[in-house]
Amino acid sequence: MRDITELPHDLFVLVIWLLPPRDYVRCRSVSRRWLAAFTSELVSLPLLRWNFPRCRELRLAAAAASLPSSPAHFPTNQEAELEDVAGQNPDWSSTFAEVARRYWFLSRGRPFAVDKLELAPSSRESGSIFSFWGVAAWNRFLRLNERTSNFHYPDPVWWYSQEDGVLVYPAALGSVDRVDRLASDRCAGHVYHILDLATGHRVVVPFDVRSKHIRRVRLAQGVLILEWAEALPFHQLNLLEVVHRHFVTAFDVVRKPAVTSLGETWSVKLRSEWKLHFLGLPLNRSDRFFSAHTATHYVVYFWQPNRSLYQDDPIEQLAVWDISSPSTYRPSEDPKGDKRPAVARTPFLPPGLWNGQNSRAAGAINSVDDEEAKSSRPRRASLAAATAGPQVIRRMAWRELDFYGLRQRATPQLRCLALDNRNLYVVEEEHRWADGQHSSLSPPRVHFVRSTAIPVIPEPVSSPQATYPLPARSATDLGAGIGQDADLTPAALSSIVDGPVNGPIWVDECGANGDVNMNFCRCMAGTSDTAQPLEASKEPPSGQLQPSVSTDRVGWPWVLGGASPSNAVISTRWPGWAPCWRHEDFPYLTVTEMVDFAAGVRVTARHCFILETLSVHIRPTVAVETSADQHKGGSRSTRRRFGEPRAVPARSREVYFSDEMWSELIANGHIAGDERWVVGEDERGRITVMRF
Repeated sequence: MRDITELPHDLFVLVIWLLPPRDYVRCRSVSRRWLAAFTSELVSLPLLRWNFPRCRELRLAAAAASLPSSPAHFPTNQEAELEDVAGQNPDWSSTFAEVARRYWFLSRGRPFAVDKLELAPSSRESGSIFSFWGVAAWNRFLRLNERTSNFHYPDPVWWYSQEDGVLVYPAALGSVDRVDRLASDRCAGHVYHILDLATGHRVVVPFDVRSKHIRRVRLAQGVLILEWAEALPFHQLNLLEVVHRHFVTAFDVVRKPAVTSLGETWSVKLRSEWKLHFLGLPLNRSDRFFSAHTATHYVVYFWQPNRSLYQDDPIEQLAVWDISSPSTYRPSEDPKGDKRPAVARTPFLPPGLWNGQNSRAAGAINSVDDEEAKSSRPRRASLAAATAGPQVIRRMAWRELDFYGLRQRATPQLRCLALDNRNLYVVEEEHRWADGQHSSLSPPRVHFVRSTAIPVIPEPVSSPQATYPLPARSATDLGAGIGQDADLTPAALSSIVDGPVNGPIWVDECGANGDVNMNFCRCMAGTSDTAQPLEASKEPPSGQLQPSVSTDRVGWPWVLGGASPSNAVISTRWPGWAPCWRHEDFPYLTVTEMVDFAAGVRVTARHCFILETLSVHIRPTVAVETSADQHKGGSRSTRRRFGEPRAVPARSREVYFSDEMWSELIANGHIAGDERWVVGEDERGRITVMRF
């Protein structure tokens, strides 16, 4: 035997099993014999599973293998990606080299490559057609011993969706290639682009930004939301202020399988548009709104100063919309409402159905049976046409917000909103060192965060007697899937709608406990073991709001393990947990983070103004976890069997980027990405993509 490549296969694998992944790849350059041995798929694939069991490539391959047996388990965009993966013959040798390079750079806090994307300048600065007028943050900042630091950051002009791996941003005209420039010439106002960071494919969003002020942009679950205001005021609010009409435009960002599509991989289609506020909002730094959305629902909270002479509390209201039904009607193009679909509310519907309530006495109220209804009721448009488009399913004003303990008044603590398939989450935060107009008059001991969840979204109930497909949507979308000739009797309608949304509210609170003994947060990496329902210290009733692993399709393919909490891993932070990761290293404050839970990669940005060096050079950190303790961020070692058991050192060591990376990524206080890259914004207003 001249070298190890002549060993039997099992012995050869046992030898190279001890090599670090980087050395394994470097061995390929020794000789042709070694190149053939170290690029063999029989060796590369087992070593990939051993060294990087949670990498994206292995998760995609495993999910693609299960696609024929359970195609309905995946969302549309992920199913299209899996079809591409299933139709390819993966080269596990090159995949191992790519993944080994990625984690080598991750473990050292160094990017393999850095890309810069130029943003379209705002009209307020350079006179361009694009204008971004972001919603003002709370007037709160941190102050201690004559030192100040940011507590809130403005909304970014771009957004990244980890679920789809695409970036939406306003591209500068000179930064696109010739093909995209020709398309931009035909649609000069279409500034926003969808960029697939993996393939470099770019799609123009068919949204004209001319004569508009963009207030916020967000992409989640394949739905792009653009909140905007008209450039010209609509009416006079008082002697000093004017009101601009505000709207929300939703687009479906759809991925097409490469094996079936001959043109673009991604397509952007208009879903619907609706008026954000019935009167409009002034463009100032006093009127604020917060929002969140899923693929089917949208929630918005308004906070407006009371302009009365008596200095009353601010005006607060919250609305939840069902946006699952598409509509071509655009209220922004119809100021007088003349083009609105003229479909009157169906007279035989009891009022409770329009409020998300189930009326079992619907037949008695109308006093007609099915046969009489068919013969006496004239033929008309289906209920699907009547309820097409966005519909409000829940409104809450002062009284309701006060009942749930969510009224903010003059010292707001609201950090953000979140939604899932049934519940609304309100995340609040307060800091002892907070100062400014909106700071609390009774600050907490150190740092306090809280998450309150309210069941607000009704769930439809399937009827076994129904002969038409029932939509998996909310109570207001009663007729989606009902044909033009369907019998819309009260009995049939009552079988579609579930009753009022009931259930206990969920409250989770967490506070840093920093003192002279340096005691920090009681929770680890955003998890909590002491969250309790508001009423009692016991588990919520079965079927109600509770901290369990979500089985929703949204989390694909980032949910690992089975469906039970004992052997599954939550793919994202459940918004019902209080965001105690904000003070996990008190007195440092975690400004923002990027977490890829399935891969075990977390990038955080923290600052502390007590130390002057950190106030200038703030260091993001990278933590790579093993599959032993993915959810709680533990650092204990794991044991696997590959021949003889061997302890594997945990990849949870925290390393630091270089000091200048703060100005390259965290200039706007927001980062995103996954295990392949981190996306941020630099001090010159450019998007930075750090690839690993």
